[in-house]
Amino acid sequence: MIIVPTEKRLEWRNTPFVLILILLVNLLVFFLYQSGDGAKGDEAVTGFAESRYIDKELPIYQRYLELEGRDDDLAALQQANEAGDPYSIAQQMLMDHGYYHHISSKAPFIFEPDLYQRWQAERQPFQDTFDSISSFAYGLRATEVSFVTLISHQFLHGGFDHIFGNMLFLLLFGFAVEAAIGHLRFLLFYLIGGAGAGLTQVLFSLGSDTPLIGASGAISAVMAMYLAIFRLKRIEFFYWVLFFVGYFRAPALLILPLYIGKEVYQYLSIEGSNVAYMAHAGGFVAGALLIGLAMLFGRNAVDEAYVEQEQGPSQRNKGLAEVYRTIEALRFDEAIKQLVALVERVGNDFELARVRYNLEKIKRGEQFVPSFCALMTQKNLSAAQVGDLNQVWQEEARAQDLLPEQDQLELAFRFTTLEDLKGAADIADHLYVQGFKPSEVLLLSQRLATRYAELGDKNNAMKYQQYAQQLTKDGHNGVM
Repeated sequence: MIIVPTEKRLEWRNTPFVLILILLVNLLVFFLYQSGDGAKGDEAVTGFAESRYIDKELPIYQRYLELEGRDDDLAALQQANEAGDPYSIAQQMLMDHGYYHHISSKAPFIFEPDLYQRWQAERQPFQDTFDSISSFAYGLRATEVSFVTLISHQFLHGGFDHIFGNMLFLLLFGFAVEAAIGHLRFLLFYLIGGAGAGLTQVLFSLGSDTPLIGASGAISAVMAMYLAIFRLKRIEFFYWVLFFVGYFRAPALLILPLYIGKEVYQYLSIEGSNVAYMAHAGGFVAGALLIGLAMLFGRNAVDEAYVEQEQGPSQRNKGLAEVYRTIEALRFDEAIKQLVALVERVGNDFELARVRYNLEKIKRGEQFVPSFCALMTQKNLSAAQVGDLNQVWQEEARAQDLLPEQDQLELAFRFTTLEDLKGAADIADHLYVQGFKPSEVLLLSQRLATRYAELGDKNNAMKYQQYAQQLTKDGHNGVM
């Protein structure tokens, strides 16, 4: 279920400069700075696991965990030891800063002098490399709280899905809040709200060395500000529940019980989750307090003219809502006509193309193939939309007969960015057999070989490497 506000639209006269800056900083940090984390982690863990010191430290670490009363960590360590997994043991030790301080102080008295000198020279680089991983270097840990990490943890993320979801919701709520309260106040409240979220998580995880990262606490603060600003004002919402999609108008505070319900449900139902629910709650409370105090003591804290301005739903959204109402009434032919007219007025996009394809798929008439091709050739798609295309492609039995081979080639390269590579692989197999543009299929094969190797699928990695070798042997050289 998805319900998001769409009352306000981005306008140049209310350009959200701070929001754009925050988005850019998050993306640059993720794609430039955090991109090296995997290599650092592998280097540190592999080096320590394969060193001669891990066996020497294991009984010391076990005793340390016993003395600290950390039964869960001790059980995990023993399980890894029984499984003969030195890499998990090494990672657990490297993550435990309290233990490293402990062993550093005890090592001169535990190890023989020669062994201690070698240990001191070689063990430190493993720890330093591991500590240079972004989440450990600048994440917020309950054991090491600082002003820097209270801010820096808000700009770090654990993966593409993490940053994509956070930035999407920041964009949906943030630009309207910035337009309503001003650029500087938005920046300050965003950072303070994120810091409040971090401190709340710290209070509920005292003694934990696990770093907190992510902008979700600050975004919860932005959501709280949005609700406080618009309160009972009836605004437009977009909804997507199962197969039903559309728009409706309701008080802004409708989001509050839905948000709280989602958080409570996930907190109670998802065991072992890495989501910092206390940070979400802390950020929400911090945002509510900040905007409440600003509105209480500052007469002009909120631009009421902007809040009261009736923008109404866009032409596209109104038209699409009408299409969905017609679909819900099972009047599919009429819905297609409405959709065609809407595309002529506002242009095509992924959602409109997807709806058109779904409707034409029911009829399988003469417009089915054009609708399929229009959907498969949509540009500037998100990762989730590319994944949706991949699913549609695999479900359509005659897909390779419907889409021109050049478009198939471009589609396959998009599919190689996904975890599910079957769609890309099916296209590569077809184009290889057909002998279509060998130099470009060579590049596709090399890309697939690399992706399968990253996923640990040696058989498929070898298969597409052989494709590439055969195409190279035949004299088709790709350009990398």
